[in-house]
Amino acid sequence: QNDFRPLKLLAALLHSDDATTLAVACHDIGEFVAMHPLGKKQISNLQVKERVMELMGSQDPGHREVRREALLCCQKIMLNKWQEMDNVPKQ
Repeated sequence: QNDFRPLKLLAALLHSDDATTLAVACHDIGEFVAMHPLGKKQISNLQVKERVMELMGSQDPGHREVRREALLCCQKIMLNKWQEMDNVPKQ
């Protein structure tokens, strides 16, 4: 339908100079990943995880909230939902 346009816009916002914009974009991307069944796949296609991880390591003193939201976003990206584990073949 919309070809994940809002997610692409959020990904573009991760290159902003404004700390509040960066923090909100990280938060919203994390929520998208947690809620949308194809969230992780789309994030991977857009190579967002790499940028979020860069933001996690930011040394700028004004980026405390950015680092926090980036960390939470990474947690959501890497989290395996129990529902997904039901679909994994047992060995």
